[in-house]
Parts: sequence; C-alpha cells; structure tokens
Amino acid sequence: MVNEGLEQNMVPQPDAPGWGKWEWMFLIMALLIAGCYFFAHFPCFFAEKCHFPGIGWTISQWIFIAVSLFAAKSKRKLYIKGNPGGVFLLCAALLLGACYAVFSDESMRWMNMPVYFLATASSLFSLSGVNPFPALSASGLRMGLKRFFPSHFIHWLLPFQAMKHIKVQKYRRYFSHIAIGLIIGFPAAAIAICLLSSADAYFGSIVQSCFQSMDQINGDYLIRMLCTLALGMCLFSFLCAAAGKPFQPSEKKTYHASSVVLVTVLIMVGTVYALFVYVQFKYLFWGAEKIIQETGYAEYARSGFFQLAALAFLTLLLIFPFLSLGKESRPVRFLCAMTALLTVIIDYSAFLRMKLYIQAFGLSILRVVTLWGMLMILVALTASVVKCVRPTVSICPVLTVLALCTWIALNWGNIDRMVARYQVNSFNRGMLTQLDIAYLSALSPDVLPELERISDEHIRTQALSEVRKAFSQYYPRPYDWSLSWLKVNCGDRQEGNAR
Repeated sequence: MVNEGLEQNMVPQPDAPGWGKWEWMFLIMALLIAGCYFFAHFPCFFAEKCHFPGIGWTISQWIFIAVSLFAAKSKRKLYIKGNPGGVFLLCAALLLGACYAVFSDESMRWMNMPVYFLATASSLFSLSGVNPFPALSASGLRMGLKRFFPSHFIHWLLPFQAMKHIKVQKYRRYFSHIAIGLIIGFPAAAIAICLLSSADAYFGSIVQSCFQSMDQINGDYLIRMLCTLALGMCLFSFLCAAAGKPFQPSEKKTYHASSVVLVTVLIMVGTVYALFVYVQFKYLFWGAEKIIQETGYAEYARSGFFQLAALAFLTLLLIFPFLSLGKESRPVRFLCAMTALLTVIIDYSAFLRMKLYIQAFGLSILRVVTLWGMLMILVALTASVVKCVRPTVSICPVLTVLALCTWIALNWGNIDRMVARYQVNSFNRGMLTQLDIAYLSALSPDVLPELERISDEHIRTQALSEVRKAFSQYYPRPYDWSLSWLKVNCGDRQEGNAR
C-alpha cells in the first residue's frame, strides 16, 4: 500500500508540470525513441513478412521506464517502500519486455503489448505517487486505466505553452514578425512565380523542373516524420504525466441500485444458464458417444468453445458489478453465487470441447491462449463465489497477481516450442496424420529443435528444409532481431559442416 502520508499530505495541485530541464530531456528522449522506431523498423510494414520490434523495442522501453522513474525521484520521494503492488507491476512489465529480446513470435508480441503498456503505466503512476490508491486494488487498477489513455495527449501543448513564457521580449517579437511575414510572403511569392513563369519560357522551365524534382521525393520519409512526431509527443506527454504532481482524488461516489432489479436480471440469466447446463449434462457429459456417432467426431468438436469462453467472461463482467452494487443484499449474493457455479460448468464444457478439438486438429497458439483464458475465468468465478460468501474479502489483488504471473510464465515457457512439441509428439504417435509445416514455419525459429525429433527421417529432413528456407526468407533486421533467431544461424552452420 502506498505510504499513508501520501494521501494525508496531498493537496489539490495542477496536474500539468512546468517546463524545465526534465521536460527538455523528456521531449528529446521521446523524439529519439520515436525516430528510432519509425526509421529503423517502419519499412518492415511494407515487406511481405512484417516483424514486430524485438531488441530495439525492449531497450527503448527500458530506457523509457528508467528515465521516468529517475525523473519522478528527482522531484519527490519515490514510493517503493510500502508499495509492493507498484514494484510487482514494474517487475512484470520488465519481464514481459524481456520477452521481446528472447522470443520472436509475432502473435504473442501483439498480445503482450496491451498488457505490457498497462502494467508499465500503472506501476509508474503508483511508484511516482500520481496514483494514491494501492496499485493492485480495484480502485488503483481502475485509476491507472483511466489515466493511461489521456496521459498520452494531455501534455501535447506543453512545449508550445512554454514558448509564451520566453523572458526576452525581443525574441518573442521577432518570432511573431517572422510568422506574419511568412503568412504574407508565401501567397505573394506564389503569385510572382506564376506570372514570371508565364512571362519567360526559360524561367518557367526552371520552375517546372523544380516542381518535378519535388514530386520525385519519396513520400515515405514524410510519413515517417509525421509518425515520429505523433509518437514522440505521445511519449513526451506520458513521461510528463508519470513524473507529474500527485492529484487529489475526488470523493468516492456511492451508487445505489434496487435489489429487485438485480435479482430479476440474475434470475433471468440464471434460468438460461441452468437450461444450458441441463443440456450439457444430458448430451455432452453423459451422452458424448451418441452425439459423436451421429454427427461425427470432427464436426462435433469443431465449434462452441470460443462462444462459451466468451460467455463465461461476460458473466464475470455481470457478476462483479452486481456484487459491488448489491453486496448488502443476501438474495443478490446468493444468485450471483449460483450464476457463478453454473458458469463454472459452462466453462468446463468449453474446456471439454477445446480438448476434443485439440485432439482432432492439434495445438496452436490461439488454442493455448484460450486454455489459459478458461483457467483464469475458472479462478475468477471461484473467487466470485468466495466474495459472495465473504463480502469483505478483497479478491482483486489476488486475481491480478495470479493472472499476470501465469501470463508471464506462459510467455517464458516458450509457447512456440510447446506447440511444436505437441504437434511432433502427436504425429510420432499416429494421432495426427500430417504436420502443418506451413503453420509451424509461420511461428518462430523456436520450433526447429522440436522438428528434429520427428521419427520419420524423410519427413524430418523435408520439414526442417522447408521451415529453414521460410525463416531465411524473412530473417529480421537487427532492430527486430531476438535470441530465438540464433537457432536459424546455428542450424545453417550445422548443415554446412555436414556437407
């Protein structure tokens, strides 16, 4: 928990920082990071294979975190002691950032970005004292999310506002006079160029050649400059917000809802869930063999798990607000508990369908992430039941820590190699008739060690050759490189030595 003195000594202060050496440092560093990203990585978006940033992205983000915290420390006390939530979120962000330097799976990098950014922002707001609530509490997470998006834009005008406070008045006068002169001079010069070009053919040809040379300028650089400016200002604004002054939280508003409304909604939803659970017990859990014989194994296992997993997640979004609004009402808590228990069975049904699908078609990254999501939903539903029985128990910190820890463990467990291991083992045992080489070659070089375990020598040689060829065709630039690409180089050297 953040030091108690933080809230006691907090007075209403403007959120916008002033302008000084730290703001200059923020602006320069933000523009350098944005320029490094767009000028070193941006062209990859136009290539056949788009790589998401690797080493360079990670290093820039670590610098971004370190400077933000150092700037916050230079202005006030850094709230590390007594703030385990902020430290935990910072460590989680660093571990996720390190994944970009070690692994190279593009889909996981995309999925890690929102988690990484939100964990980083929440930790910085907590450690610098901008967020007075405990970092892992429901109020702290809500405040971090609430301030995350506006913080990238609220300080865009700060550099321009600082220009109004230039002490030397004559420079301000010169700037204003130059601006007026440019506004008047451009139209006058354009009119003069048009008239002179029509009056003299040679002069007109020179002007025409100048405009033709301007047309030949690659517009890609202009796009990169504009993107660099936009991203740089977003980073600058966020740095200023993270190192800004603490804010005075407004009084907590209390919302009252009629328990009759909540009970009515829960009864309607619970009735539908109970009917679905009855169908699951009758036809899925106890009559699976009959359905499989009638509809076919593959057809039965093909659909349903994503819809059920999404429904279970939406149920959580219904139960937790209802528990907050009607925690004093026993009927509301009882119906929330019943709805949660029914949703547990629905979640298990989704898991069973996913299991059948994996047995029929193999493992993939999306299916692994779905299994993780089902597990987290099950844990959250169990926690909601505990909350119904014991309303005073705080479950948000436990769920946040568990979700982040398991997500980080999933990333560091090398999910690509996990998928390839399952595919190869299933193929060697005869559970899969063929390997999806096109899918495996679209993952990352982490699949190569597992492909070497294919029992059939001919298929193993062919698979390794095709996958290595695919990886060599879209080998990343140094900025996007990660340690997993060492497997491609090592494999090439081994083939050369064998020859």
